[in-house]
Formats: sequence, structure tokens, C-alpha cells
Amino acid sequence: MALLSALVIVGCGSSSSTTSSNALSPVARKAVKAAEADKRAAEAEAPKGASPTLRAIYVNFQKPQPDPASKGSGKAIVAGESACHGKKPQEVVEELLPAARTNLSPEQEAMIAKIGSYEARASSDADFVAGQLAGDVYQASLQTKLAQFGYQGCVYALAKQLEQRLAQGK
Repeated sequence: MALLSALVIVGCGSSSSTTSSNALSPVARKAVKAAEADKRAAEAEAPKGASPTLRAIYVNFQKPQPDPASKGSGKAIVAGESACHGKKPQEVVEELLPAARTNLSPEQEAMIAKIGSYEARASSDADFVAGQLAGDVYQASLQTKLAQFGYQGCVYALAKQLEQRLAQGK
């Protein structure tokens, strides 16, 4: 479920929209304009000549922000970043899968079983599926209502590492 919602969230960052801006309320129009400005700013941060995948990493995997309405969300994000920092997605899965297995659906386990193939094509995968799968395993290993924030921190840490590898041309 988290994977599907994460993929939907990533897809929401797309600049194409099926909703006419005239049909949106003034508040929604303002939010759309702010999101588009954030996307342009993130794209501008990508190194000159960056690959489309690297640009997508800059745009779709920005630093997660704590939710003021969810006490402890900031700490959960930091814990997720710490848990996944310096690891490859497959390493996160290998470490945490035993603890997460009871909270994963058969569909999630089937996707996670393919993580090696997703990780092998990470340099050309703008959705960074390997990182999102590893984040799912991290999230499923947690027994807390703030697990979604931990997921965000974990995926962000993994995406930053991929971003660095891509920027170095590795």
C-alpha cells in the first residue's frame, strides 16, 4: 500500500494536469502555482547537463518536511534517514525484511523480491523504484503510527545517495 501511495505521490509531481486551472479554487490554484515553482527550483538545482533521471531525482525526492499536526514526525524522518544512510536499497531490504515480513502483503513481497533488477537500472529509473521498495520494507519494520514519516526519510536518504552517484557519473 505504501509503495502504491508513494508511486502516486511521485506521479503527482508531474507538470501535466488534467484539471483546468479555472476549475480550481483560488487556494488550490495558489497551491498548484507554489508546487510548480518548487519543481522549477528543484530542477534548477540539478547540475548543468544532468541526465533526465538525475533531474527527476532532484524534483521528486526533496527533503521531507515534518507535519506540525503529527507530533514526532520530524524525529521519525530523521530516524528513517539515519537507518538508510550509506546503504543501497538492497542492503536495507536484506537487513530489515525479517522484521517487516509480517506487515507486507504478498504483492509487496513479490515486488521486493525483484529489488535487484530495479536497483540495477536505478541510474535510468526516474521513479527510483528500488529506493521506494526499500522504504516500504523500512516502514513495514516499524510498529508506529509515524512509520510513513520514517519511510519518507529513508527514501530521501537513498535518493540523495543515488543523486550523488549520478552526479559523479558512476
